[in-house]
Amino acid sequence: MVLSDLHTPFEISEGIPESAHDWHLDRVNYSEQQICEMPTRIKTKKEDYTIDEQYDVVDINSFSEMQKLAYDIVKSHFDDASSEKESLCLIINGVAGTGKSYLINAIRNLLQGKCAVTATTGKAAYNIKGENLNNVEYIIIDEYSMLGQVTFGWIDKRGKQATGCNGKVFGGKSLILTGDPGQLPPVADKPLYHSKPSNAVGEQGYQAYHMFDKVIKLAVNQRVQGMSSEQVKFRDLLLRLRKGESTVNDWELLLTRQRSNISNLTEFEDATRLFYSNEQVGNYNHDQLAKLEHPIAHINARHSSALAKTISADDMSGLEPVVFLAKGARVMLTMSLWPSVGLCNGATGTIVDIIFENNHQPPDLPIAVIV
Repeated sequence: MVLSDLHTPFEISEGIPESAHDWHLDRVNYSEQQICEMPTRIKTKKEDYTIDEQYDVVDINSFSEMQKLAYDIVKSHFDDASSEKESLCLIINGVAGTGKSYLINAIRNLLQGKCAVTATTGKAAYNIKGENLNNVEYIIIDEYSMLGQVTFGWIDKRGKQATGCNGKVFGGKSLILTGDPGQLPPVADKPLYHSKPSNAVGEQGYQAYHMFDKVIKLAVNQRVQGMSSEQVKFRDLLLRLRKGESTVNDWELLLTRQRSNISNLTEFEDATRLFYSNEQVGNYNHDQLAKLEHPIAHINARHSSALAKTISADDMSGLEPVVFLAKGARVMLTMSLWPSVGLCNGATGTIVDIIFENNHQPPDLPIAVIV
């Protein structure tokens, strides 16, 4: 994956020099009206957008035993017309491939407008077609391992504030948490199960978490049926690794995948890389951008003041003072622009065109980057 955020400046010496390239060539692919509309295109499209309430068709007869049990618990609660029924507090755990999203879609089809589906990350919410809805009875939160105590405490507070039912957890709303507790923990917050909350709101989240009295664990992996023995071995290795139960055989298997033992490295050229420092990320992305053999646009940030120019990227939500763009480069959204159509934090795409105003070129900001 090639990302344009390099973190570290570099000299552009490869390929066509930036200053020698005609940065207005991409404009010929669009009419003047289209170019004029580019800065406000997303805003305009959002205003005209109609939410599609259709969800993926789910065959509940194909459910595993535990999927069906979870579905039946929700259906039984939903069908109960008693005014005295308690809120449903349900956790559905399962590793990747066990059918959590499939089950969520089935529950969403069952509950229809009575249900709001969201997630701790924008990309996860889009994967399950999540959206924010008001006046609902059931709230499903996916990827809940990243949900911290303080955030959960505020969910409880806001639920009570919205309904006026201060004596009921979440104000009487039902919550269904789905995810894999072995995945990433919350950022700058404590996990729901932590016994020592950091403050009063975290304590409220901790107490709310203890109201979840039903837990379903999905164990049948729907994605590995018919896979090779090597792939199954690797999956089982990962399951042991996450629990700290690795064996000598696991270690020996991993040794066979050292770089020096791999003959088909070219098959992994487009694979996503993980690095432990921003400097390494910058160096790798620099090399990948250079391989594209397209001019690289060095774009400077537009600062609102001299003070803003001195603030670090960490204090500016990750915004860097310089970004490098090139046609063919992979880019990633770092904030949600329009989650309903997939333009959410974590969404990726490939740059097709870079559109500048007439008489403008790098390091000026472009009108738009077409992805």
